[in-house]
Amino acid sequence: MTMRKVAQRIPFTPSRTQAALLERCFGDRRFAYNQQVEAFNAYDRETNPNPEYPNVTGMKNANGWLRDSPIPSNALSNAIMDFRKARSAYFRKAQYGKHRPRFASRNDNIQSFRNTMPIRRMDGNRYPLSRKLGSVRIRKRDRLRYPIENLSSWTVKRENRTYCLVLLFDVDIQPKTRAEGRIGIDLGVKDLLTLSTGEKIDYPNRLRRLEEDVKREQRKLSRRTKGSNNYRRQRAIVAKAYAKLRHYRDNFQHQLSHRLIEENQFIGMETLMVRNMTRKAKKNAEGIRNGQSRKRAMNRSILRDGWSGLVDKLSYKAEWYGRILVQVDRFYPSSKLCHDCGHKYKGLRLSEREWVCERCGIPHDRDVNAALNIRDEALRLSREKA
Repeated sequence: MTMRKVAQRIPFTPSRTQAALLERCFGDRRFAYNQQVEAFNAYDRETNPNPEYPNVTGMKNANGWLRDSPIPSNALSNAIMDFRKARSAYFRKAQYGKHRPRFASRNDNIQSFRNTMPIRRMDGNRYPLSRKLGSVRIRKRDRLRYPIENLSSWTVKRENRTYCLVLLFDVDIQPKTRAEGRIGIDLGVKDLLTLSTGEKIDYPNRLRRLEEDVKREQRKLSRRTKGSNNYRRQRAIVAKAYAKLRHYRDNFQHQLSHRLIEENQFIGMETLMVRNMTRKAKKNAEGIRNGQSRKRAMNRSILRDGWSGLVDKLSYKAEWYGRILVQVDRFYPSSKLCHDCGHKYKGLRLSEREWVCERCGIPHDRDVNAALNIRDEALRLSREKA
């Protein structure tokens, strides 16, 4: 039996008193986290390689008000665990000069705290958080998808003035029945996906409209005086527009990946290096409108489409449901090889969406031909591995 972690997000509306208690919990969690960051800022490889980090007991002894906090003690320990993950990421990637743990702010759009010692009972349609925080009412349409006994932790989150309860379950997910489909997938900028069956899939037009909403609200923010009340209100509107766009893209990717997993037993894809593909253009890059380079426009399209997120969803769902996902080498020339005769068209340019093979004379759609080659190469790699 293989247990998987599955989350369920349930929005709720707290009472005024409960909202005030939750805001205090968010602040206490920030305090515990920021105490760790303050200690980390004293780190020096030569003079202070092992700074002293405060624990929960020490923080409560030094700050009496923290002992009376409505936040569960376990949530403070989880804040320390979150900091340790951030610190490990910094030391792992310190050569890039990024990922340094920063102070949490009350102005951050997302506030949360996590408790890994849940109350394993339900009272009708209410979920009791703790004695001080009371309970959360769950709507009928948001009923629990898994037994409450499988609950391992819960998180209260506030994102852009919307509260939600995130429940994490330990679930035994069974593989799906075997499917007959075998496809190759080519990711692109013009179309999000091109399948070896010839089908091309792109985001709905609604995503583009949401992107325009973000741009419009961002332009309004640029005209506000920084630090003013209008600036703070507009910044909240921008954050809400970004969240709506992100949630819509995530939902579409989940539905698409679920469909591909349901219909196909074998999926071949190319290995992506998004970080390398979205590097800044050279100074002498060819210019386009508004003085931007073509490379910058392509980078924006790649990051907007969220390739990495889609690949991650396909990867873990294939593992869960007993499907085979094989990724071919990133240097494999899938677009330049003729799928019929194997001839390599070395002069293929990025602007050529269709081309005719010089050897066999068969016309090819660039993306469909690449998807077919990716499928065949992935099948070959799978047979070699077996």
